[in-house]
Amino acid sequence: MTFFNKFGDRANIDAKNQDLLSIVENLNHVLNTKKGYGSFLKGYGIRDMNEHSSYDQLAVAIMEEVEYNIEHYEPRLLLEEISLEDNNDPFRISFKIQCSIKGTAKSLVMEFDSVYNDFYVRDSS
Repeated sequence: MTFFNKFGDRANIDAKNQDLLSIVENLNHVLNTKKGYGSFLKGYGIRDMNEHSSYDQLAVAIMEEVEYNIEHYEPRLLLEEISLEDNNDPFRISFKIQCSIKGTAKSLVMEFDSVYNDFYVRDSS
């Protein structure tokens, strides 16, 4: 637990949920940072995707970037699978990220919506 987490809104949350919130918060930072900005780390963040002309190319490129960033910048997670979620909105790309927290038997499913830049985390069982 970091110093600042001991105070404020997170002071009343148990350690297990606090770790989960910390993981989601870190992923939000990583996945919402444009590569080359906001960090001195070379591969940190998501690169500009304007060169992709099709939905499928864009989806594959984003999944590769998400996979790289989770593996390199969220060491508490073991990535199992990233899959594209079906939806009827041509302007929205949604992903399901299946992973487990290292050192535990806890598996998580994170659903990431690229339009709203939000995560929904749930237990996979």
